Amino acid sequence: MYDLIVIGDDLSSHIAAAVASRQNIHTVLLAENGIGESCLIGGFPFNLDPTPLTGFGENQICLSLLAEAGIFPIEEKSNLLNPAYQIILPEHRLDFFNDKELLIQEIIREFPQLAGEIRTFYDAVVKNSDILSKWVQNYPSIQPKSVKDYFEFFKLIPHLIKYKFDNIKFKWTCSGNFSFRKVMEAQQALLSFKIKDQDSIFSHFQLSAPLRGVYYFAQGKQTILNSLLKDLESTNGSYFNNCEISSIRKDKLIEVNFTDKNGAASKISAANLIVSTKWQKMNMLFDRKKQINLDDLIRPVKVSHYPFTIHLGIRQKSVSEKMARHVAVITDVNKDLYDDNLIILELSSPDDEKNTHLAKSSLSATVFLHDDQMIWSSENLTANSRSIIERLEYFLPFLKENIEIFDIKESINISRKQRDIVNPKYQLRNSFITGFAAKSNKTKFGNIYLTGASLLADTGFEGEIISGINAANCVTGKRK
Repeated sequence: MYDLIVIGDDLSSHIAAAVASRQNIHTVLLAENGIGESCLIGGFPFNLDPTPLTGFGENQICLSLLAEAGIFPIEEKSNLLNPAYQIILPEHRLDFFNDKELLIQEIIREFPQLAGEIRTFYDAVVKNSDILSKWVQNYPSIQPKSVKDYFEFFKLIPHLIKYKFDNIKFKWTCSGNFSFRKVMEAQQALLSFKIKDQDSIFSHFQLSAPLRGVYYFAQGKQTILNSLLKDLESTNGSYFNNCEISSIRKDKLIEVNFTDKNGAASKISAANLIVSTKWQKMNMLFDRKKQINLDDLIRPVKVSHYPFTIHLGIRQKSVSEKMARHVAVITDVNKDLYDDNLIILELSSPDDEKNTHLAKSSLSATVFLHDDQMIWSSENLTANSRSIIERLEYFLPFLKENIEIFDIKESINISRKQRDIVNPKYQLRNSFITGFAAKSNKTKFGNIYLTGASLLADTGFEGEIISGINAANCVTGKRK
């Protein structure tokens, strides 16, 4: 018998399991997919998720909170990206540097008529980001919980009010320049898990990502997952992957029936259960009509778009030497960003590519598609894959002739399989009281908790890690 069962393939689930196990909670992690130690296609390694990794700088949120929990999950050194990412439009290309003044000058170079507005905007971004970073580190649930928390929240109210007025002015600025507006929207699409995130002050936290630092590891998020699994197993935790969960019995003792990767039926039990919000079989746990709580009724979380990624093995000469690791490409400044108008590229770096001596690189191209069965049919995804290549031709004219590996079927298979791992785009209303998009890890069941980026959608990538720690703390807190 275990103290805790964690169900999920995503980073939040791995964090919850590793943190709980480190706190002497006898833990088992069930990952129905568990794609292994790396994602390889034709010998080319690929990252699992196009989301830029933030919060890994010294004294920043991810490392600080994990260190407090006794977790040091990264075995290899992270590398700071500079520029953090690029935004490319038909008539503009912008590099988002780590230095505030260089970043401002770069944007003004492309939009000189908005020089004053851009400088004022980034002054506000830096100030608000610093305030919110301190809030998140002190209150990782984001929403105030106690009377004392609310007294501290009152100190934020002047900043929230000022943001509202500044945001109205900035929206007016953006409305007069379609290209500039698309640059700001593309950053939110690259960094945020929410659709149309600008109404929250946390949009400034997201847009400060280049200044806070975007980091990378050789295999991206997979590096973090692998390291967390080693930490879990080093503390006598257990890990089952490629299993299929068939039923869950909810009581004072949780019982989970599943078939392991060898086809053998197994049953495990535990006093507590943590489940990822990305788990596709959530209906196995919750009858929405009976178990939905008031917060879910008022502020439901809905998946709007899932990422679909094609994986290309290419010759390096097909891309510019100045191309960043992360790039958001917008094909038409007059169209909605999610109307076949955004492609997010991730390029492997020369120093982490096994094929460097052969002058080859991995390139992934991601689009966000509506959560619709027809759109996700094999026929439509195949057509979409070819469309991505055609749309990139204007921006990367030598790409098509320098593709070495392009396995459409494998890319489709991986994108479907990774739904439990990667982050979709959510539609979620902000809290009426605080204006924050944060939800609790707790459920109506006293021994069942949630984890996942959707719970802390405002905080972007950091939210995946924070929600995992919060879920683990719900269990460890019961022992105190």
